[in-house]
Amino acid sequence: MVISQAEDLDSMLAMYPKAAQAALRTGDYWNQLLTEKGLSFPPERLYFRVFKEEKVMEVWASNRAEAFVLIKTFPVCKIPGQLGPKIRQGDKQVPEGFYVIDTLNPDSDFHLSMRINYPNAADLIRSKDEKDPGGDIYIHGDCYSVGCLPMQDEPIEEIFWLVAKHQAFFPDNKVEVHIFPYRLENSRLDNEESNWKVFWQQLKPVYDYFNQKAILPLIHVDERGQYYPEY
Repeated sequence: MVISQAEDLDSMLAMYPKAAQAALRTGDYWNQLLTEKGLSFPPERLYFRVFKEEKVMEVWASNRAEAFVLIKTFPVCKIPGQLGPKIRQGDKQVPEGFYVIDTLNPDSDFHLSMRINYPNAADLIRSKDEKDPGGDIYIHGDCYSVGCLPMQDEPIEEIFWLVAKHQAFFPDNKVEVHIFPYRLENSRLDNEESNWKVFWQQLKPVYDYFNQKAILPLIHVDERGQYYPEY
């Protein structure tokens, strides 16, 4: 479901016990943690940054146009496949690139889940020779996956309620999710021998800019399916 206002949030809590449990268990926690960071609950902007090799997801937040603040880092149970982007249905790859959360599922078979908008415009161009690039990539609970980002149930409850509350109050501010193979430092990327080196070099300017300023640039996709940021 897409939560676009407070009434939608109330309806979800009334209809779905797992979502209500997440709200009850984590609401006070988030309020206290964000207050300690000088932020409101919900924050006006949310950003998730995933590093596949480390199996971690960072949660960043900000108010208005201020720089983002790191709120918490969550472990990811498992990253299926290899380093490199997802290309086709059934390749068991976790995507890499720049996405947003487009749907929340409060009644998921994997406890609670949030879908990212894979395939995005870049993925569709890069996978144009494939019959099916795949889809339905989620951040979810139950600690099991063949191509998503699985977490333990308690962490997914925290993340789900943070996103649900944020979407209800700031529906126009999409939660961006950037998925990297690893931390794209020069010392490693310069010596990279993977076939995906050129692709990862497209991701690096966004990675570097955020590391320097804690601000997200606008990200565009050209006709070749390559990312380019607007600062």
